[in-house]
Amino acid sequence: MYTQNTMKKNWYVTVGAAAALAATIGMGTAMAGTLDTTWKEATLPQVKAMLEKDTGKVSGDTVTYSGKTVHVVAAAVLPGFPFPSFEVHDKKNPTLEIPAGATVDVTFINTNKGFGHSFDITKKGPPYAVMPVIDPIVAGTGFSPVPKDGKFGYTDFTWHPTAGTYYYVCQIPGHAATGMFGKIVVK
Repeated sequence: MYTQNTMKKNWYVTVGAAAALAATIGMGTAMAGTLDTTWKEATLPQVKAMLEKDTGKVSGDTVTYSGKTVHVVAAAVLPGFPFPSFEVHDKKNPTLEIPAGATVDVTFINTNKGFGHSFDITKKGPPYAVMPVIDPIVAGTGFSPVPKDGKFGYTDFTWHPTAGTYYYVCQIPGHAATGMFGKIVVK
């Protein structure tokens, strides 16, 4: 007889297996589409310096940006944050408020040594399926390499959003479905 806890445990096992398979075969890249990003490596001190370059201001669970050019720095699963999640300005999956017409420079860092991740922007809101087909992706990174040898992967991209509501998501199977996403409000 299945109990709710057994069902939940089996669901997480299934999600984890799907994510591991996707990471192994590079499914995240295919799902995110062809995004032109170059992945670089950074040490932990370099990652900490990059995180300091985020130009937002925190108020509750929202990070607000101002000006014609903003710099968002997001990291996947920093120590002390639950897996899977994003961290922006020391907040788990915060809402990002960005002025319409701004040029948005994004730095995405994968510090999770067990998985690749993506930081992709879409207008499709939650809920997300375990095997997500999030279309269209308007900007993003595609699938990151898995960090190794004490170094972490990072990449940069620029986005020119129009007013509206968007979401940042990780497209690795199971990640967005279990909470690895956040809202972006451009106004």
